[in-house]
Amino acid sequence: MLVGNEVNVVYDRRKLCMIDPLLVYLAVLIFGINVIPAFMPPTWVVLAFFYASFRLPLLPTVVIGALAATSGRIVLAYIARHHFRPLLSKETRENYNTLGEFFHTHHHITLPLLLLYAFFPLPSNQVYIIAGLANADIKIIAISFLFGRLISYTFWVTTAHHFSRRLSDLFGSYLTGGAIIGELVGFAVIFALGFVNWRKVFRRLLSEKIF
Repeated sequence: MLVGNEVNVVYDRRKLCMIDPLLVYLAVLIFGINVIPAFMPPTWVVLAFFYASFRLPLLPTVVIGALAATSGRIVLAYIARHHFRPLLSKETRENYNTLGEFFHTHHHITLPLLLLYAFFPLPSNQVYIIAGLANADIKIIAISFLFGRLISYTFWVTTAHHFSRRLSDLFGSYLTGGAIIGELVGFAVIFALGFVNWRKVFRRLLSEKIF
């Protein structure tokens, strides 16, 4: 028979083993947001909303958010690779391939840039779509972003004081004219990258010893 402190210890252990349904819902929501290629609110805003509104613990919220977001982006990259890429012309695929080759052979440049990018609350959908189109190493990109997002999410979630009170308002606020234009510009950039002869560009840059 358990009494006193022993009962409290058992209760605390059971409590630790329980998974908050809100965290499960949050993980599914974040995963879905990051699979969808555009017109979704930033992950850190959703995490800040759940953290403040439902008083979720910070560490599980950030870790689950970063893992779910990264998993969703990996799926997005594979969708771009296996469903969008076959629709491109041979020349366009070769241009994207050159970008992927540059990423593989110049990690001393690309990885610091990825980490720096991941530290800021900037959208990553275009990065993963380009990675998929360019046949880049998704694992390296995902690990870099996961590390960066763990740090940036912790900072932005704990310092975010202004957020919507309802989840519907949260999504609606990111379907404004400015946000839509920003997304369309991002996709225009992705589209334009496929028309650049990157092999010629990089050859010239290397000959001038810029890299």
